[in-house]
Amino acid sequence: MLGSTRSGLGRRVAPWGVLALSAILTAACGTEDPGASDPDDVGEGPLLPWQLGNTWTYRVTTDTEDLGEKVTTVGEEEPVGGTGPHAADLANRVVTSKRGGADETVSWQARDGDRVLRYREQSFNATSGALAFEEHWDPYKLHIDGTAERRVAGARWVETYSETKTSPGGEVTATAVSDTWEVRGVGISVTVAAGTFETVALRKTSGATGTSKDYFYAPGVGKVREVGGQTEELVSFDVTP
Repeated sequence: MLGSTRSGLGRRVAPWGVLALSAILTAACGTEDPGASDPDDVGEGPLLPWQLGNTWTYRVTTDTEDLGEKVTTVGEEEPVGGTGPHAADLANRVVTSKRGGADETVSWQARDGDRVLRYREQSFNATSGALAFEEHWDPYKLHIDGTAERRVAGARWVETYSETKTSPGGEVTATAVSDTWEVRGVGISVTVAAGTFETVALRKTSGATGTSKDYFYAPGVGKVREVGGQTEELVSFDVTP
């Protein structure tokens, strides 16, 4: 059965930074301590519903610019390809494109229980459509971990992997990366154009750059908001959990 479909009705919330995240947590929990939130408030279902044809549309903004909408769609399973360790494995081909423009990224991702893992990604120039660079990860790069122990406020863990990037000219660089993830709150209410959702709030701090991004995932829906560098807010979705 087809899951929920939402359109861009309702109000749109302006881009938020780190202070806004603290405000959300304070309002929802009565404290900035994420351990004070109630895990029963978030509902059930996968943090990222992963089925063929699932689609999410986001409005992308910065502090000074509206970059338009991007659409992410889960495609068919196919061999990952490329030169990484998962070249012969099957994974879903996932296309993220700017609405009305050229494809910006194509990635190969697979569901592993309650997790979704990235194996390979190609990034394209948004104007010309030419390949800008390709990446693969060993053993993988985590997209989301929705296991029970990683949906509890205060949970913290480290993901370590090797990232190999190849330019169109053939130049290859490999980097060892450790990303730190933490659950900042559970049952956090977030309102975007697609509606109001009870979410799990996560923060990922990149060991490669030292920068952090905040993600808000609604069970059975997927990512509702992303903040860090630029802001992505869910406009509509068409998913089967």
